[in-house]
Amino acid sequence: MPLQRKTKLFLIYLAAVLVLLITGASIYMYPAYKFFFNTEVQQADKDLTLVLGGGGNSGILVTDRAVLVIDTKMGSDADDLYKLVKEKAGTKKIIVINTHYHGDHLKGNHLYKGCQIYIGDYDRTFLQKEVDADDMPNAFVNDSLVLDLGSETVVLYDLGQAHTWHDLVVYLKNRKMLFSGDLIFHHVNPVLKKESGADVDKWIAVLDLLLKKPDIQQIIPGHGDIDGKEMAESLKSYFADMKTAAKDPSRADELKKKYEDWTELPMMASPQRTIDYISNSGK
Repeated sequence: MPLQRKTKLFLIYLAAVLVLLITGASIYMYPAYKFFFNTEVQQADKDLTLVLGGGGNSGILVTDRAVLVIDTKMGSDADDLYKLVKEKAGTKKIIVINTHYHGDHLKGNHLYKGCQIYIGDYDRTFLQKEVDADDMPNAFVNDSLVLDLGSETVVLYDLGQAHTWHDLVVYLKNRKMLFSGDLIFHHVNPVLKKESGADVDKWIAVLDLLLKKPDIQQIIPGHGDIDGKEMAESLKSYFADMKTAAKDPSRADELKKKYEDWTELPMMASPQRTIDYISNSGK
């Protein structure tokens, strides 16, 4: 076979392999793309706007006395959220709440200059190492805080260590609605990072606490679609199954199969990564 023909066949073969690799990578990465960059705006009621996706789920609540922003997203989605907030706020003051310190929930903080920005009671030195100075929150919630905003009473609870060292939830009292941050991933494998303080046993205890609250009717999870308290039960069952799989590897395939319809995040979150995290933590 002439050298020129061999070269041509090799290039065709190489191109076919590259197409297959790119297609496979695209299919593998699409859930992560949708998770981080695809947003959906929902009008929960005339004063409450939900912006789902584009990082962590966010809320914009217009009240008599202020406009409340729950989690500020990241990148261009943070910019889009801010524009929507400014449209709705007009001359009203803006109050920001970060459910936790991860970038997909607070990397838009720098847009809210001069605003009060609440977060849980993290060690300040830790937070300064993890968060850019321009995005640093400036108000810290120790245990709980009530914000009387006239048409809505908002209660902030620092539930301590679970997904991170200090997870903050936001309860809208009149609406009986809870913004859980990443304490709840709805049909999404949870992200577990040792440096963040993720502790599965403490996380389960917090989910138990939320399940015992009769006044919570609807939950906005940190990631995934809106639903009721059954999301907490579902995530609790997930953790119980992954703990079983960690102790008895012979059951791992059976238990992982139960969650094959849950979104996996490449290099970040999957049933196997959760099993490995539990095994390595020795719990």
